[in-house]
Amino acid sequence: MSGSPHSPLASLMFFMVCLSVAGSIIAGVHYYAVDLQHQQDLQAPANTQMTCSQYCDAQYYPCMTSCKSSSISATQTCRINCQTEYKNCKKSC
Repeated sequence: MSGSPHSPLASLMFFMVCLSVAGSIIAGVHYYAVDLQHQQDLQAPANTQMTCSQYCDAQYYPCMTSCKSSSISATQTCRINCQTEYKNCKKSC
């Protein structure tokens, strides 16, 4: 009999190991050639710097939308508190 000295399972395992090594090499080359270059070119968006007034607005609107209660008086008290905090924030600007 002239057969392969390796079993089919060993050949399959050898092929899978070679394939994974080749994939790792290609992924590493891609990371250094493409991904790493793009990370260095990124800049922060222009709108990341908020003014004081914008910060106050950004705090006010979520506060007002969170004022949902089953009782009207609790909702009104919450909204008054939001408005007071908003006015104090604006004064500090």
